[in-house]
Amino acid sequence: MASTRTDRSLTGAVIAVARNVTGEIAADPAALTDVNYPPDQALNCAGFETIWVGVEIDGGSSPTATLEPLFYDPGAADGARWGRLLVGAAPGLTPLAAPVVQVTPALPSGQLVELRVDGWPKVFLRRTAVANATGTTGMRILARVGRPRPASGR
Repeated sequence: MASTRTDRSLTGAVIAVARNVTGEIAADPAALTDVNYPPDQALNCAGFETIWVGVEIDGGSSPTATLEPLFYDPGAADGARWGRLLVGAAPGLTPLAAPVVQVTPALPSGQLVELRVDGWPKVFLRRTAVANATGTTGMRILARVGRPRPASGR
């Protein structure tokens, strides 16, 4: 299903391997530092309003993973460079609830979900939770292009 890319740029309809994890899977660390989330392993999402993400998990019995996009600010201090976008209602609409951090539902292998990235040049896909991980032997986090950013760049 996936291909391996080394430039971390998303192109065409190719499903790229954004991250390859070996061994039994677990959630990523809570501390948002460059050591835990190396900037050179981020996806280049410039030019895209959204991307599609999914997982391929090896082994286990019905394992799932929940992902969240982290956004890199190179001008901030380490520990503050990686952040989250709070997603709310579209401009002009009355929100029904406060903005929330964007996360996927619990994803089994073979399912893709669309995430908003707003053309950010460095996006890291963090595992916030895993379920039924016993017996897993690895996973791949997958990504492909979604909707392009409007030409005006908004």
